[in-house]
Amino acid sequence: MKLLSHYLQNKNAPRHEIVNWENVQINDSLYYSARSTRYDRNTFPSSLHSHDYYELVIFAEGEINYVCESSVYSPRRGDVIIIPPGKFHMSKIKGESTHYARHVFYLYPNAFEAVGDCLADVLLRAEDAVLFSLSSKEKGEELLALAEKLAGAVKRADEPLSRALGFGYIIEIFCLLGRKDIRTRGNTESLPENILALKEYIDAHFAEIESVGEVAEHFFYSREYISRLFKKYYDTTVMDYIHELRVAKAKSLIGEGLQMIDVCYAVGYSSLSTFIRAFRSATDMTPSEYRRMVREGA
Repeated sequence: MKLLSHYLQNKNAPRHEIVNWENVQINDSLYYSARSTRYDRNTFPSSLHSHDYYELVIFAEGEINYVCESSVYSPRRGDVIIIPPGKFHMSKIKGESTHYARHVFYLYPNAFEAVGDCLADVLLRAEDAVLFSLSSKEKGEELLALAEKLAGAVKRADEPLSRALGFGYIIEIFCLLGRKDIRTRGNTESLPENILALKEYIDAHFAEIESVGEVAEHFFYSREYISRLFKKYYDTTVMDYIHELRVAKAKSLIGEGLQMIDVCYAVGYSSLSTFIRAFRSATDMTPSEYRRMVREGA
């Protein structure tokens, strides 16, 4: 299946988010990019989101935390972060500014079907976001060296031999990650219980919630406190998060083949026209257009 939601999410991305790198299509199920960017708090593209494919990050440099669902991960040079489909996540800058360098893969497990499914087993280790470390600092540097060779090869992607060489480096990278001596590093911290309880409630009731006031009333908090709390830890508003949840669930139900009116009501919209406007606002296409792309890409 093609990486449909990757196309959709990047179509309307603010220019400052995409100007520093180029996503290179390796095949229909795999995109790659090498990213090295100087950020400050005002320019860092922090955004809570999810997608229907795996994201794998080889971390090189930066004062960065990764937030996924209830956990916060602090990677070191040479670490690998795997984020499974459907998990809401984001990266956050720790200080006032940092140089953030990483190698990013967006993929479905079938990206390697031409060479054997064993390479995809690397992805299946992660039920939630997982932070991996190789067995030694030297192995981490070996991984980064392969990633740099890959970055050099894809810069010449218009040359057929360079594309083949790039895919060869990707196979080497995933073979290295498939070794038994790679180990899981636990998250460095969990988010506070009050924000976790808030998110858990919203996740369970997003189709019913119509205002921040309803959430605040449930927890006996003020709307202002709820809003500040959510913004502090997830860098978004409660209602924007609910909107993201609804669209993500709608994509899943559309992929399952449900009728559009049933999808509309299932994710919390009272009319088809409202649902279509909300879906188009998030994806730059109507639900019917998205369904057609899913069918054509399957």
